[in-house]
Amino acid sequence: MESSKKEGGIVQLVVVLGLITFVCALLLGFINSVTSSRIAQNNENTRNEAMAAILPAAENFETVDVSTDWTAPADKSQPPISGVYEAQAGGQTIGYCVEVNPSGFGGTMTMIVGINMDGTVAGAQVTAHSETPGLGAKAQSDPGWIGQYAGQPADGSLAVSKDGGTIEAITGSTITSRAVTLGVNTAARCVASLG
Repeated sequence: MESSKKEGGIVQLVVVLGLITFVCALLLGFINSVTSSRIAQNNENTRNEAMAAILPAAENFETVDVSTDWTAPADKSQPPISGVYEAQAGGQTIGYCVEVNPSGFGGTMTMIVGINMDGTVAGAQVTAHSETPGLGAKAQSDPGWIGQYAGQPADGSLAVSKDGGTIEAITGSTITSRAVTLGVNTAARCVASLG
């Protein structure tokens, strides 16, 4: 008799927990459907602001379909590209901005890299990350550090100083520094392929 009471209590507990889980899942789904368009709009605004800051002379940015022109190298460490935008001023192409997603220490980062038509890096900005506050987060918050990419050759050969390159790594955040550098190199290779 006592074991049937225990079994009934366990069944009741499982049913209650199942209902709570179901209600929470419904609420999360509803909240996601309400906020997803706002999140997408905020991400687009952040991208547009970064592109305007990197290539301020641009009057507009046109989306470029690189699906037929660009194939990332077979190297599995190459970050994915989520968008390429042609910067135009006075009806002329003045450069490109590439949204690239390298993997840093804390996870995937989103960054915008500008490439000038003269084959130099116009600049870079990290627009989203999950890097360590005070260390890897400096890739986004320290304009002096990220500013060292501007003017560098956009030939895909940049490297941090620990790897024999010219880019000074963030102290204590070599992995993040390498990820940002890889993102810049990937963007440069992508733009070079548009030739």
